[in-house]
Amino acid sequence: MLIWDIIYFVLGLILLYYGSDWFVLGAERLAKFFNVSNFVIGATVVAIGTSLPEIVTSIYAALTNSPGITVGNAIGSCVCNIGLILGVSAVISPILLNKELKKNITYYIILIVILTILSINGFDTIDGIILLILTLLYLKKTISDGKVEENNNNKDFSLPFSIIMLVIGLGAVLSGSQFLVEGAKGLAKAFGVPDFIIGFTLVAIGTSLPELMVSIISAKRKLGGLVLGNILGSNIIDVGFALGLPAVFYHLPSNYLGILSLFILSALIYIFSLKNKISRVDGAIILIIYLITIYFIFF
Repeated sequence: MLIWDIIYFVLGLILLYYGSDWFVLGAERLAKFFNVSNFVIGATVVAIGTSLPEIVTSIYAALTNSPGITVGNAIGSCVCNIGLILGVSAVISPILLNKELKKNITYYIILIVILTILSINGFDTIDGIILLILTLLYLKKTISDGKVEENNNNKDFSLPFSIIMLVIGLGAVLSGSQFLVEGAKGLAKAFGVPDFIIGFTLVAIGTSLPELMVSIISAKRKLGGLVLGNILGSNIIDVGFALGLPAVFYHLPSNYLGILSLFILSALIYIFSLKNKISRVDGAIILIIYLITIYFIFF
C-alpha cells in the first residue's frame, strides 16, 4: 500500500538521521578516549559517519537486487552535495579557497574523471576495487597531512557510554536503510518510475540531509571552506564506499545523465577554484544546473 511505503520511507530517513548522529558521537568520543587527534577524527570518523546513510543504503539496495537505487543513491548524493548543498551555501555566503582546498579539488576532479571513464559499461568488480583504492589513498593522505595533537581531556568521556552510542547508532542506520530502501522500491512501483529515479532524487536528497543542515549552518557562520571541504570528502567517500564497495560484489548499471551531471558540476568547481573563490553567482549557476538535471531525470 502507498501509505505504508511512505511511512517506511519517512521512518527510514528518521532512523538514518539520528542513527548517523549517534554513531558519529559515539565514535568521536571513543577515538578521543584512545587519544586520537581531532584532525584524524574529522577526516575519518566524522567524514565516514556523515556518509554512513548513503553507504549502508547503497549496500542494502544492492543486496536486495535494486542496483538502480544503489547507483542512483551514490551518484545522486554526490550531485546533490554539489548542486543543492554547495549551491545554496555559496548563495548564502561566498566561499574563499585556500591552497589545501585547491589540492583537494584537484584530487577530486581526477577521481571524477576516472569514475566517468569506468562508468561506460557499468561498474564491475575491477571498477569497484579501483574506486575503493583511490578513496583509501585519499583518506591516508588526508590523515598523514594532519597534525597529531595531544588530547588532555581524553578521560572525560565514559567508555561504556561511547560504545553504547556507537552500537545504537549503527543499529539505527542499518534498520533505517532497510525501511528507506523498501519504502523507495514501493514508491517506485506505485508511481511507475524506474528505481534509479527514486534513488537519484528522494533517496539521495534524504540521505544527504545531515550534510545539508550542517552546511547551511556553516555557511551562515561564514565557514565556506569547511562546507566545501566536507562536500569534497563526502563525495569521495560516497564514490568509494557507496558505489565502489557494492560494485566489488555486484555488477552495477551506469546512468549517463547522472554521471554527466556529476562531471559537469565537478568541472565547474574546478573552474571556479581557479579564481580562488566560489561567488554567489557561481552558487546560483550550480543550483540551476542541479534543478535542470532533476527536471530531465523525471521528464
